[in-house]
Formats: sequence, C-alpha cells, structure tokens
Amino acid sequence: MADKPLYYGSSGGNGPMYYGGKGPMYYGGGKNPMYYGGGKNPMYYGGGQYGGVPYYGAAYGGMYGGSMQGPEGEGSMLGTITVGRMFRVISQRWLSVFVFLLIGLIISFAIYRISPTIYQATSEFTMDMRSTTMRNGNVLDQAMPDYGGNYEEIFNTRLSDWRSDKIVTMIVQQYRSTHQSSTVADDEIISTLVDSKLELQRHSRIITITLRSRSPALAASLANAYAEAIEAFTDEENKLRCDKAVAQIHNQVDKKRREVDKIAKQLLDFRTANKVDNLRSNRETIGQSLSKTTADILALETEETQLVEWEKMLSAVQQDPENYGNLAVNVPRAQEIATEYRAYQDAAGEYQKLLVAYTDSHPEVVAASKALELSKQRFLEASNRALLTGRSTLQVVRNQLANLRAKQTELRNDLSSTEQQIVLAESGLKQLEAEFSVANRVLEGLILNENESRIQAEANNEIVRVGRPATEPTKPVLPNPIIIFGAGIFLSLALGVVFVLVIDNLEDTVVNLSDIEGRLALKVLAVLPHVRRKRREHVAKFAIEDKYSQFSEAVAGFRNLLDSPRYEALSRCLLVISTQPGEGKTITSSSIAISHAQAGRKTLHVDFDMRRPRLARIWGIDLVQERSFSHVLQAANGGASVDFATLVNKTSVPGLDVICSLPPEGVFPSSIFGSSVVSDFFEWARSNYDRVIVDSPPYGVVGDVVSLAVMVDSVIIMCCPDRTHFKPIMYCSRSLTEAGANILGVVVNDVTVSSVAAFNPNAHRSYGYGYGYGYGYGYRPRKAAAGKDAKGDAKPSAKVVAADGAGESKPDERPAGEIPHEEFIDED
Repeated sequence: MADKPLYYGSSGGNGPMYYGGKGPMYYGGGKNPMYYGGGKNPMYYGGGQYGGVPYYGAAYGGMYGGSMQGPEGEGSMLGTITVGRMFRVISQRWLSVFVFLLIGLIISFAIYRISPTIYQATSEFTMDMRSTTMRNGNVLDQAMPDYGGNYEEIFNTRLSDWRSDKIVTMIVQQYRSTHQSSTVADDEIISTLVDSKLELQRHSRIITITLRSRSPALAASLANAYAEAIEAFTDEENKLRCDKAVAQIHNQVDKKRREVDKIAKQLLDFRTANKVDNLRSNRETIGQSLSKTTADILALETEETQLVEWEKMLSAVQQDPENYGNLAVNVPRAQEIATEYRAYQDAAGEYQKLLVAYTDSHPEVVAASKALELSKQRFLEASNRALLTGRSTLQVVRNQLANLRAKQTELRNDLSSTEQQIVLAESGLKQLEAEFSVANRVLEGLILNENESRIQAEANNEIVRVGRPATEPTKPVLPNPIIIFGAGIFLSLALGVVFVLVIDNLEDTVVNLSDIEGRLALKVLAVLPHVRRKRREHVAKFAIEDKYSQFSEAVAGFRNLLDSPRYEALSRCLLVISTQPGEGKTITSSSIAISHAQAGRKTLHVDFDMRRPRLARIWGIDLVQERSFSHVLQAANGGASVDFATLVNKTSVPGLDVICSLPPEGVFPSSIFGSSVVSDFFEWARSNYDRVIVDSPPYGVVGDVVSLAVMVDSVIIMCCPDRTHFKPIMYCSRSLTEAGANILGVVVNDVTVSSVAAFNPNAHRSYGYGYGYGYGYGYRPRKAAAGKDAKGDAKPSAKVVAADGAGESKPDERPAGEIPHEEFIDED
C-alpha cells in the first residue's frame, strides 16, 4: 500500500480494508457493498427508484413508505399542482404535449369528416295569458300579461297538446297547403318532427321551435308550419271555450241594449216636440247678455264716481290755487294745469325775491306783481277748462248708465220668462231621463258581468301569435368544427398535461426553485455552481485556490448571509446534512468552513460522518487512533477521559481547524451519538471557536443525524438538481422539525450554468445584466481577455440566493466543469 494510508486502500490493492479494491467493506465499487456501494442489492440505496431496501424502497416502503402521508397533493398521481410547476413541466416535455395535441387534431378531423351535415331552422311565437286585474273592486276587461311562473306552468301543460297527433296532422296539412308541389313523404315529415324541440326562453314570452334536417328548405318550412299550426290550434280552442262560457249572459245584454235604445228614442222625440233644447239655449244667451250689461253698468258707475271727485277737486282749485297739491294726476287736462301751475309758482318766487330787496312801489316789484297776476289768471283759466271738460264727461256717463239700467231690467224680465217655460217643459222630460238612467245602469251591470265571465273563462287560456318566422339556413349546425376541434384540442392538451404531470411526479426529483420553496416549503439559502474537478479534495479546497471564482463567490455570499443579523445567532454551530450520498455535503461544509476562516473567524470543521469519514483525506492528514475523533469518542463513552483539544488539526488556512476520524474499525457510531460525551464536545467547541461546522452522515441511512440536529444551532439540507428526491427530503425535514431541530434552509449544489435561473427567485429582477454579469472591480490580476479564460472559453457566473430573496452574481475566471462535486475518483 505504497503512499496510501491503511484505511483508504488503493485501486491497485487486492484487499483494502475500507475503500477501493475488489471487495470493500464500506465503500467502493464492489458487487455487494455494505453501506453505500453501487452493487445490485445494497443495504440502503438500491434498485428501483430507491431500491427494494428498508429505507428507500421502490414504493417508498419502510421509512419513506406508503404509510407516510406527505403534504397535500403528494398522494396523487399528479402531485402538487401549481402554475409554476405546470409551466416548468410543459416547457420541459412540450414534445409529449404536442404529440397528444396532434393525435387529438387527427381524431377531431376524422369525426368532422364522417359526421352527416345537419341544418337547423328556428321559428318563434309568443304566448300571453289573460289575467284578472282588480281596481277598486272592479274587474277590468283587458289582457294583462303575467311574467311570473304561470308562463312556465302553462307551457309545460300545453306542451303535450302541442305534440299531439292532432297538431302533427295540422302541421302536415299546413305544409301541404303552402308547398303543394313538394315530394317529401309524410313519414319523412313526421320523423323530422319527432326530433323537434320547443323551448320557452327564460324571462320572456317567446317560445322557439327548433327543427333539424338534412334539407335546409324542409327544416325552415316545417318550423313555420309548426308555429302556424300551434296558433290556429290555440285560437280554435280558446274561442270554443269562451263562447260557451258567456253565451247565456250575452243574450241578456242584447235584450237590455234594445230596451235602452227604445227609451233613448222616446227621450229624443219629447225634446224635439217641446223645444227644450232651444229654450235652454235662449236661457244661456240671455244670461250671458245680462252678465255683460251688469258688468258695463258697474264700470260706468265707477267712472261716474271718479268724475264727481274730479269736479270737487277742480272747484277747490278755483277757490284757492294752493289746493293744487290735492289734485289727482289723471284729471282732465292735468298736463296743461301742471304747466300753468309751475309758471305761476315761478312768478310768485320772483315776486317774493324782489319784494325782499325793494319796496312795493319799486318798478321791478310792480312789474313782478303784474306778471304774478297774469300767471294766476292763466292757471285759473286752465283749471276752469278742465272743470268744464269733466262736467261734460260726467253728463255723458250718466246718460249711458240710464240706458244700460233700462236694458238690464228688460233682460231680467226675458230671463224670468224663459225659466218659466223651461220648468214647464222639463216636468215631463225628467221622467223619461230617469227611466233611461235606470235602464242604462242595468245594461252596464250586465256588460260588466259578461266581461267578468269572459275574463274568468279566459283566465287559463293563452294567446299564441307567430313571431319571427324561420328562414332557410345557409350554414349547417352539425358537424360544428369549433366544437369538435375545440373539444379535441382541449381534451388532448388536458390529457397531455396530465400525462407529463404524472411522468414528472413519478420521477420525484427536484428540478427548480418552486419544487423546493413551493412543494417542500423550505427556503433556498444559496445556489452553488458546478465545478469541473475530478478529485474530492481539490473541489473541497477550491475556495482556497481561486478566491474569485464563481464557486468561491457563491460560498462567500452564503457565508455573508449566515453572518447577517438575521442568521448570525443561528449559524454559530451549523450542521450540514444530505438525504443521500453524492449531494456534496462534505464539500459544501468544507467550503463554508474555509470561507468563515478567510473572513477572520476562528472556525472548527468536525467530521461526524464516522462511517465514511472524508476530512482526513481532503486535508491530507495522517491519523492514528489516538487522534481519531470517532475512536476517542468511543473510548470516552467507555469511561476514559478525553481532551478535545488534542484532536484538533491545523490546516493551511489560517483560523481553520479540523477534527477528523478514521474509518470505524472497532467503533460503533450508533452508541456514540446517544452518549453525553457528544454534548460535552459541542459545549467545548462553542467555548473555543467562533464557528463550528459539522459534516454529518446522510440522513435516512443511519439515525445519527437526529441526535446531532438537536445539539447544533441550525441545520442546512443539501440538494442536487435532478438527483435529490422529494419524499426523502420531505421526511427528513418533517422528522428533524418534530425532533426539535431548527432547519435553516436548503443549499442547492452542483447547478450548471443553464439551470441557475431555475433556482434563482430573483431571476425576473436581474436588471437585464444576465447570468454573465461580473464584478470588473480590478482588484484581481488580469490573466486573459475580459469575459474569457486563458483558453478562450466563456466564463460562467453563479448566483447566491438568500432566504430573504437577496442575491449576488459573481464571475468565474476558471473554466466551467462537467462532473458533479461528489462524482470523482477515490484515487490520488
């Protein structure tokens, strides 16, 4: 075993103890490995989807068996139905959906071609119902449509009559009368009528008649003949029923109407003989003349009173001009009197002004006095003329009053005489009018009774009238290409989607972010890109070799997330687990530990995968049992004292210490994890280190993880696209939560460049920079042209996705790879 430790063996050796070789005990590629191998019947991971094994059976028996109930939708063949999952599955398996669509279109086309051509014609008729309406206790003779449920009741009742043999006979007769040259046989007409449909339109009085036939002309003609036959049939039945109900009372009405007409003739003859109408007309004429004369007298009397008042006022002005202020404005010659009065006032003012300045004998005073007398004389003359005019007008008014009073007396005498003549003539007329009124009231009562009887007879009758006649259809209704092809497309797409969903659910692998956060209800903390390396130790220490690669930047971003205030208290002691081997938990835990150490934190990386320890090989540490973590814990469990500080191994990374284990020769891990020494170890580790990163065995293979999960601050679950299965990771999450562990989230590992967007929750908010967005800060030496490595290959980038949606895109200046983290050769 040159250059190989005892516990790792060699690919060239014949019988290595733990790794490699032809017959490995724990690992390697032999036919019958005990724990993890790739043989036909491994103990934990085997055939079928997970193999027919205790934990991962073909039907998820045992730990992941059918008795375990997953989240809603997991028990169905389709799985959980979400819009994101449907888009993802359809985009991945669009060809299968397209094949279903193509088959559906072919079947639809075949159905369309072999279906017979059918034409449909529709005619309409309206149906009204006569109902009794009461107003103040009187029944009105009018047809009142009722829009309640009675229409439906009458329609359903009449439907049997409208489909009776009598209607069919009437339809045939109606068709023959309008289409005398038709050669269509009666049997064909009857067979067409059998498939007819009568339908009452909702919230209306319209009834449609629908007939279908291979001949468009026959369908339209029969639809119209059907509506006309129903109208004739209904009118005939309604007439017979109503006539029979009101026949007796109608005879009484005719008899009383003849009696009323006789009395009306007698009344007319009496009025003609006695000229009653002429007398009444004369009375109205005399009354109107008397009213007009009386009104004229009242007007003249008012005018006479006014003239008398004017005469008195003008006489007072004649006596004293100062009484002019009491004179009415509408007296005769009022304007003339006002003008002379103003002249008189002006002269009087001028005279008084001169009299103040001069004596009475002064010439100007004398002249003003003469002018004043002259003005007064003209004023008195104007007043006198107005007085004479008023007296003349008063005399004329009094003469008119005398004449009108005489005429009023004459008209009153004529009116009294006419009234006496009318009273004498109407004494015989009133008796005839009373007889006519009584007979007329009796006639109205009989007519009302007839109307009531007719309304009662027609209360349950319907009035049918043909509405819109049918026209000859130009387009067939069957086969309907929209329905046939629409249904074919819909059903084929539905079957195709169901098919791809079933196939996707049967595969049961994680594909994108929605599978994790939606179906698993776990946060995606980070997305680690694929790295092309063949040896595990190279991949695990890749963050040391290239600090600016996309993988290193992704790990650094994840470390920043763990150091954030939100997660810092939960990430001091961190457990990294996976549900199956090959998901990169060892490499991820090593990278996290390296990143913490590079950030200046004192970090301890512990290898708790005691059945398959890897850290010693990754860091190139040669161990002896005295410094093997698993052997020391086994000894401490037996009562030996232990100093954990002696187990620490320094690494090439400043601030990073590791504790490694040898393969479990003589060690029983199951007994170690349940002991108190493990709790003592974590207490020691927390007191001596800023960060403790624990690499655990895969969950589900052994029960060690549950014991470790409750001792650490939080747990991180690893996930590999197209490799990690839903049910194991769901069971892992549920079991750890029930045990009291704090699951921080999921780290998606080994993601290729083309798949990063599927695991990036902020891919739609990338601001257009795309996946190749790099730093370009200039703090790293340039080794090649921007955007390419030394070989000229484009450099991919990675995205670190935080649980709160934060993400950061980093460039990689190393070539991209093809081999997943855990798929490397166990050889130096």
